[in-house]
Amino acid sequence: MDDIDRSLLQALVDDARLSYQQLADQVHLSSNSTAERVRRLRQSGVLAGYHADIDLAKLGYTLHSLTDAKLKESVDRFDLERDLSEVPQVLSAVHTTGEFDYQMRIVSSSTNELESVGDTLRQMGARDIQSRIVLGETQYNPARLLYGKRKIL
Repeated sequence: MDDIDRSLLQALVDDARLSYQQLADQVHLSSNSTAERVRRLRQSGVLAGYHADIDLAKLGYTLHSLTDAKLKESVDRFDLERDLSEVPQVLSAVHTTGEFDYQMRIVSSSTNELESVGDTLRQMGARDIQSRIVLGETQYNPARLLYGKRKIL
């Protein structure tokens, strides 16, 4: 991957709806050369897809939590992960080391709904659950990694 590929990826992260001509103008290539580079980035898996951002608050999901869950010994984690796909409030579930088996990102419209999701998790085999309400979040663009690692002080 060269600097042109990095520039293309950065431009697509900023606006995935750019046309090949608009991308070409940014990297000073022809539309055909740009399209070929984007095709290669997709085929290699570096460019994994294009996504739309959904404003969950506008859909009524204003309460975000990070929820840790420890599973009962009898629960198969793969079964749990499959079952979690049926709970739309669970945006992600990360299998972790440490005291808890999973950390989940959950959205809800109220504390009552969050409690209901917790009850569902218990029915699925969670033994211990701890939730923390998210007060704010700073997200960083992963495209920053395209230009090398920063030295950790």
